[in-house]
Parts: sequence; C-alpha cells; structure tokens
Amino acid sequence: MFNLFKLVKFTCLWMLILLNFDGFSQTREIAITIDDLPLVASRMNTPGNKQRATERFSKIVQILTENHVPATGFVIAGAIETGQWEFLEQFRDAGFMLGNHTYSHPNLKTIGAAKYIENIDKADKILQPILTKPKYFRYPYLAEGTNETKQKILTYLESKHYTIAPVTIDSKDFRFNEQLYKIPYRSREKYLSKLKPRYLDYIWQQTIKAEARAHGQPVKQILLIHANCLNSYVLGDIIQLYKQNGYKFISLTQALKNPAPAISISK
Repeated sequence: MFNLFKLVKFTCLWMLILLNFDGFSQTREIAITIDDLPLVASRMNTPGNKQRATERFSKIVQILTENHVPATGFVIAGAIETGQWEFLEQFRDAGFMLGNHTYSHPNLKTIGAAKYIENIDKADKILQPILTKPKYFRYPYLAEGTNETKQKILTYLESKHYTIAPVTIDSKDFRFNEQLYKIPYRSREKYLSKLKPRYLDYIWQQTIKAEARAHGQPVKQILLIHANCLNSYVLGDIIQLYKQNGYKFISLTQALKNPAPAISISK
C-alpha cells in the first residue's frame, strides 16, 4: 500500500511538472558526472582484486561509450593505487573529461580553508598530466563552506582556472552500494534483481524533485553518481531510464550554460 501511495504521489507530481514545462516539446537534457575515480573501495594488491577492479572500471567506460553518453569524472588523487593511473588514461582517451575531487576527500565542515586549499593544490599537482580542459572541481560531500572560508576557496579555485561542478540530482548511490557490498561476492548479481529497482526508483524520484525545483524552466540537469561496484552493473539501466523519459545526454560544459538549481551544503 505504501509503495502504491508513493507511485501515485510521484506520478501526479511528474504530470504537474510536464503540464507546467513551457519547453516540454523540447528534449530535456542531463549531464552525467561520476565522483571518486578511479574506483570506490578498489584494491590492486592481489591478482583477483586487480582483475575485479579493472573489469568494473572498464565496464563503466564501455557502457558510456556504447551509449554515446558524455561524462565527467572527478578524481581523488590520493586514492590512485598502483596500476590505476591507466584507468584514468582509459577514461580520458575514450573522450570523457576528468576533474579534481581533492587529494583525500576532506569535508569542508571539518577542516579550515588553508588545509582544504592545500588538499586541492596537492591533487592539482598530481593530476596535471591527466586533467582535461576546461578544468572542473567538485566539492567532496557538496560542502562549499560559508562566508570567509567559502570566499578563500573560491579565490584559490579561480586562480587555478577551475570551474565548480554543481550537482542538481544526487543519486545517493553510496547507500545502495553499501547494501551490495554486504552480500557475498558470488551472490551479488542475484541480489541486484531486488536492489536495482529500488535504486532506479530513488534516482527517478530525485529527478522529479529536481525538475520541480526548476519550476517548469527548460534547464539542464547534472546527475551525481560514483565510480563504484553498483554502477558497473547498473549504469546502463540509469541511461535507459532517462532515455525512456525523454532526456538527451549532454556534456557538463553544455549543462553549465543553463543549469537547474544546484544542491549544496553550505555549513
């Protein structure tokens, strides 16, 4: 009964959005951004771990390539394990963009501006050979700070010619990925038959809310997902979800020309 109520609720909300969307005859547009490259919780310390990490990352690249979907990945420079620089080259050479996601993924709510800037700068130096242009930066946890702290970081980013990459739809995929990791490796594909519908439903609910925040304006959405085990299985389904609902995939650069209202954590 609860699931039926939710379905009716979001169906009605979606219909209201469509009725108030002046540009509905035009294709809606969305950019995919992928945080925490090279790959969440991956290890290269044994042949088996290396093989699994390589297969998962390659699957993400393959799905994007086969569907002709532009994407921008954000790299945690301190998380690059031996052998994973090749992952980043594979991503870039496939035509996708790479941005800075700091060195150690600190939360600006728990660190001062000076230390935070040091963290970005350390990543900037490491990632210089692999970053694409224009240069993009994504705040870990979407925490942008307030007042003087926020301004100091903005000034630094501007001096390094970074453009901030906002988020308009947050998939919260880490919650679902954690559930997947609790399942024994050999049982995960079977468990996905239960997990995938819930994950896709959550993404679509977040999309409806994002369109509602746009008040019917023909703005461009920016989706946040992560380079993780879950999305190596489900990214193709996410792409089909949006295609079936009339979305066209565009680059982050295109999306920033007229983005939907961004999600941020200021404190």
